[in-house]
Amino acid sequence: MEKVWGPVNGFYIAAYAAPAGDGVHFCSYAKVCWNRPESYWDADCAFKVFGGQSHSTPEGALSWVALEARNEITHLPSQAKTLAEQRQRDQIPIPRLFVTSFFRHRLA
Repeated sequence: MEKVWGPVNGFYIAAYAAPAGDGVHFCSYAKVCWNRPESYWDADCAFKVFGGQSHSTPEGALSWVALEARNEITHLPSQAKTLAEQRQRDQIPIPRLFVTSFFRHRLA
């Protein structure tokens, strides 16, 4: 089961839930993305989040990992939202985006 949310502070969350190894519980994963992906598998992500493997339903697993991803996003530096929005607007490659942001920040 997959779901995409966003934007959340400039980022999108693509999540996936699947049966855990015991066949009774569900595990979940999320990708925090620069742009809105078509699916979890096609996501160009900034980073990933593991939502655990002891959820009783796939919906519960997705809800939990989305909450964890939102929490991680809120703890990013304030410049992260600006970087995400610039990446979406200009399609700048990540290394160049961070380098130009770093030098812009250092010169200010």
